Amino acid sequence: MNPRQVGERPGIFFHSELDSAEEWRAALSTQFRHFTFCAGPVANPECVDVALLWTVPEEGLERFTNLRAILSLGAGIDQLEAARLPSCVPVARLLDASLTRTMVDYAKAAVYRYHRRFHLFEHQSREGRWTFLPPTMTAATSVGILGLGEIGKEIAMALCGEGFTVRGWSRTPKHLDNVQSYTGRSGLEAMVGCSSIVLNVLPLTDETRGILSAQLFAQFRAGTFLINMGRGRHLIEADLLQALASGHVADATLDVFCVEPLPPDHPFWSHRSILITPHVAGLANPHTAVTTIAANIRRAMRGEPLLHQA
Repeated sequence: MNPRQVGERPGIFFHSELDSAEEWRAALSTQFRHFTFCAGPVANPECVDVALLWTVPEEGLERFTNLRAILSLGAGIDQLEAARLPSCVPVARLLDASLTRTMVDYAKAAVYRYHRRFHLFEHQSREGRWTFLPPTMTAATSVGILGLGEIGKEIAMALCGEGFTVRGWSRTPKHLDNVQSYTGRSGLEAMVGCSSIVLNVLPLTDETRGILSAQLFAQFRAGTFLINMGRGRHLIEADLLQALASGHVADATLDVFCVEPLPPDHPFWSHRSILITPHVAGLANPHTAVTTIAANIRRAMRGEPLLHQA
């Protein structure tokens, strides 16, 4: 147990390759009059109360002997690698409107890119070809969403609002207006089999690891589009290349990968039918997300359960 008193200023350790330490320091200063914040070497690790992380630093967290909480900078926690976390320290996910908003925006942009055939126009423009392709109504495009959690639900409702035909698959039944819901393996195969676009926002679990595989791609209608904005380990990369070659998958938009950054010699870089984005689908804005983070820091200092505790 941390011998320091709860009323003293919290000690915060920050580590992220994606988020700005200075922006988070500034945001936290609006919530705490007194606190310590370190994004580099820590002189007094025993004074760290909370670790605010995207990933676990290479040297681990064992030196923080009085750690009260681990707060993820993302909606998921699998990137924290549970085996590398102290077993008795509570961990919380980050749910924030800014993170959800950027995820919804990315999903809509990726879906519209296929719906309006910009992926084809991109190729044609590079080749100097002018080929007229008439637009279709959004209702003619069916989007199947893997994962109907907080973010998947918001994506589904946003796409419904745009007039797309939306279906969703989840581990447990969900009831959303104008969204046909599926569960179970048979439901999964049925949903992807009637979708023009399959979009993945599942959490990474033992059950979902490798779910985007040859077995599932075989159930796709020929020419289906894939958008993966979940986790890199949802996708078996070699199986996607085979599915693209066979035509079961016509084109793929990938934001997450098993190894990040994607190695320079990876075959995805040069593939004509793959769009790579550098893990940019969703990012929390410190100035809005800090409210939830600060609430969890205060809870940790008081020894209370965390919001969105995993």
